Amino acid sequence: MAVVYITAMIYTVAVLKTPMPISESHPAHDRSAQFEALLAEILRRRGWRVHSQSRMADRQNDLIANHGRKKYVIELKVSSEGRRDRIIPLASQAILEVQLAAQQSGKEIIPVAVIAGDHISDSVADQVKQFARDHAPNVGIGIMDASGFRSFLGHGLESLNAERSAASKVHVLAKSPSAANLFSDLNQWMLKVLLSGAISESLLSAPRGNCQNASQLASAAGVSAMSAFRLVRQLSEEGFLENNGVLRLVRIEELLERWLAANQSHGKEVPVRWIIRGERNQLQVAAKSCRLKSEGRRKRLAHGGHLSKAPARMCLGLFAAADALGLGFVHGAPQHLYLERLDADALHELGLSLENPDQKPDVYVRIPDNPEAVFRPAVEWDGVPVSDVLQVWLDVANHPSRGKAQADEIRKKVLSQLFKRGRA
Repeated sequence: MAVVYITAMIYTVAVLKTPMPISESHPAHDRSAQFEALLAEILRRRGWRVHSQSRMADRQNDLIANHGRKKYVIELKVSSEGRRDRIIPLASQAILEVQLAAQQSGKEIIPVAVIAGDHISDSVADQVKQFARDHAPNVGIGIMDASGFRSFLGHGLESLNAERSAASKVHVLAKSPSAANLFSDLNQWMLKVLLSGAISESLLSAPRGNCQNASQLASAAGVSAMSAFRLVRQLSEEGFLENNGVLRLVRIEELLERWLAANQSHGKEVPVRWIIRGERNQLQVAAKSCRLKSEGRRKRLAHGGHLSKAPARMCLGLFAAADALGLGFVHGAPQHLYLERLDADALHELGLSLENPDQKPDVYVRIPDNPEAVFRPAVEWDGVPVSDVLQVWLDVANHPSRGKAQADEIRKKVLSQLFKRGRA
């Protein structure tokens, strides 16, 4: 049985000028891992047996595959640009290293050099193959990019060839098992940061201003550079992000529809009742009072004070939030309060009780699965913390209490302008 050894080695040869800027070294390694995983998947689909983590001579290899009687050593390098003057030197380096690896193995192993990138044109691919013919006819050569294009030459590798996808913006790497969840908690928060410029500050609280790259987005959103890079990369791969000097979301309507479809799990929802029933706007009054007390505790913590635990974040949600934002459309809908955790002290301060659950609840306390996306962009109306307008739209859209009608109202008054600005 043949054995294929695949080693992924990264060389950052230039500053990336595609819609996915990279300024850190770790994201480049992550990019290589995606192409490596993609190549392994292609081999498996062609009937190769692929394994992981093995050693050939004194070199660490990431993947092994068996195919017929032939044995291959494959060196994979990823370029940040598809230009000839960037690709050919990488190909030369890959050829030299894979030849050395084959020689050191002491076995009959066919060396193969593979060059990958976001986009490599047909003409550049042809020049790389001609370079290999002229200077290393014994080495198999492969070129692949994120649109699905693959061009291999030599030693029977032509069976791996594939045409470029017609929908070139929908990259095959987006389907990689290692692709991050586009709507994870922090990703949702960063999406709100990217969208904040088109939404009033009174409806969404987030840093405003243009971000030129993932590093600036990370700084603005207060997240790690890796988290921001992964989001920027995935949005770019799926055609939702352009970068002409500034990160700009496009196809926003489609993006939000996908976001809505992914928003089916909203966390734990707990019915509660008022200990003492009060005025009609009792929830708003209680939330405002509780917020003021929480702010006092946080200030004491900031000045070296001691508390047994940090105050739980909270904000009005769903229909109660829509009313507070001046976008209410449904009367008599259930009231919701987002609470960071089910905290008996916080409930008591609010005047709410978990007792008598069989009776009709006065309020539903929702413990979110995505707390950062809920609490960070929350706004304040008359001292009351309130869910941002995007969160309200996501939450009410599928609610049985005329949620669609409320969502349509928000769509008409707020999101329609967003959709117009985000058309590619």
